[in-house]
Amino acid sequence: MRRFCPCAILAVILAVRAIAGDPIRASGVLTPLQEIEVGSELLGTIVWMADEGAAVPRGQPLVKLRDTIERLTVELRKAQVDTARHAVDRYKLDFEAGKPLNARKILSDEDMRSREFNYVRAKDQLEEAIANHKLAIEDVTRRTVCAPVNCVVTRQLKKIGETLVLSAGLENLLRVVHIDSVYFVAYPDAKYAGLIQLGQKVEVLVPIRGQEKLAGEVANIDPMVDPNSASFRVKVLIKNPDHKIMPGFHGIATFLTDH
Repeated sequence: MRRFCPCAILAVILAVRAIAGDPIRASGVLTPLQEIEVGSELLGTIVWMADEGAAVPRGQPLVKLRDTIERLTVELRKAQVDTARHAVDRYKLDFEAGKPLNARKILSDEDMRSREFNYVRAKDQLEEAIANHKLAIEDVTRRTVCAPVNCVVTRQLKKIGETLVLSAGLENLLRVVHIDSVYFVAYPDAKYAGLIQLGQKVEVLVPIRGQEKLAGEVANIDPMVDPNSASFRVKVLIKNPDHKIMPGFHGIATFLTDH
């Protein structure tokens, strides 16, 4: 008599259940798309900080450090650029005016080389002044810590008036979350491994929100089964443009299949 492997029979049963449209359900929790601790590598005193709960678009300020000296340095470097540019104009005129005089032997070759040297050196000094001006502007820019993504501030780790000491090389200032979309991290039973696919539609029921079902789709499937829980992790992406879905709630995900 031919014998059948129990594992093979189970795999066939599960496959038939999926084809028939019997949904897979798993519990899980809502999490932010990203959770970030924003810090600074600079010494300085905090003069402004976004409030907890504030929604801050990407690239907009989260924290500002005192920058009085840095802004004065920018003005100084700008003045040096102007001075260097005037010197270039002056030595260029001397050099250009000397060419016809040198051709007529009124101006010696040595004087011509001196004029050319002054002109070339003035151009080098202008380039150096422009570079220093750009560095000064960058120093001012770095005194403002901007949002790396669209985010909501969840925790102030420092307060206005505090001075950063950088004892560890980096001072964390704020904790923010990116929740334009959220993940529902579900843990289906290991027996469903291989039956859930990327892009598969999912409905998430969060009991505390009532009977409303959140629509999402599978964005990531952990390739390993946890031997302790006999489950595997699946991340379901749910759009949240109005930030009405708050991470932290538990719920049940239903992985939809076509009949």
